Amino acid sequence: MKIVVIGPTSLLAESFMIMALIQKHDIIQLGRKQNFKVKDCTYYFSELKEIDELTSCADAIYNNHGTIDVVINFIGTHHKPMDFEKDDLQELYAVFKRVMDVNINLAFMMTMVFSKKMIPAKHGHIIHLCSNASRLALYGSYGYNASKHALEGLIKTAAAQLAQFKVRINGIAPGTVISDLNRKMLIVDGNLTNRALSILAHTPSKQFCSLEGVSETILAACIPQRHLTGNVIFCDDGYNIEGHSWPDGNEELYKHRSVI
Repeated sequence: MKIVVIGPTSLLAESFMIMALIQKHDIIQLGRKQNFKVKDCTYYFSELKEIDELTSCADAIYNNHGTIDVVINFIGTHHKPMDFEKDDLQELYAVFKRVMDVNINLAFMMTMVFSKKMIPAKHGHIIHLCSNASRLALYGSYGYNASKHALEGLIKTAAAQLAQFKVRINGIAPGTVISDLNRKMLIVDGNLTNRALSILAHTPSKQFCSLEGVSETILAACIPQRHLTGNVIFCDDGYNIEGHSWPDGNEELYKHRSVI
């Protein structure tokens, strides 16, 4: 398969590309920065801000590589919890707009541009990285939650309209992966924080996700599946299905313990 990876520098994108290359898929990187850790990939630079510029990149990709099978959007950002009582409202609104621009406005632009290329070919699959926040509330995460809820709406709307052209749109929602980005929120002095324990308490498997495991799910979604469209697939060890935790079974999780 020919797979375009938008936002190739994230740890998840890197893990996915390595796995896809092992399976002999062609990977084309598109974004502001190239992931030099992943070899044997063609790279196209884009600021990912203007429709005309992204359209030129899509034209170049299709002219140089032919019909593309899958486009995956790994771009995303988040913010610290917002407090309407204590925080400056102008600053909060600026953060909200920034997150919406990255997480939903860019996703819409990317969907428009690549769908335009896929419609005449009657072939193509666009995958967006969603989140548990696509369905659930996360405390104080107004911009992140709003953008991820909107992203699921974008996926469903585009999938319904583009089905007649055999173009599919889906989302993958990973669970929590311990990474450099969130490590300080989850582990302090070798112990799991209350936030980490809360996540595990609501996860039936009682484990965090791995980059490799999430990459397996994304790669599986890339395989041609003619009836899979308009869905968000949760790869979260069951976090979304457990409404409340079982107190006796989770008691030990609420005691700080060293990370094994």
